Amino acid sequence: MSSVSRAHEPRLAGVAILRGWFRRWTARRTLARDLPWMTDETLADVGLSRREAEAEARRPFWRAGADDAA
Repeated sequence: MSSVSRAHEPRLAGVAILRGWFRRWTARRTLARDLPWMTDETLADVGLSRREAEAEARRPFWRAGADDAA
């Protein structure tokens, strides 16, 4: 038997979704903050040019890019 009643399951699922969004937003914000300080060699290792890194750093953290996983 589950320790969570069925009435609370949808609410817990919603909390899990919000946590996932928060984690992704935090990761995007951190990446955008760090990209301008990366060397060209480091950017090449992650597959970005300097121009792509600058564009990524300017993009709002809540707006996912084409390469972001859902």
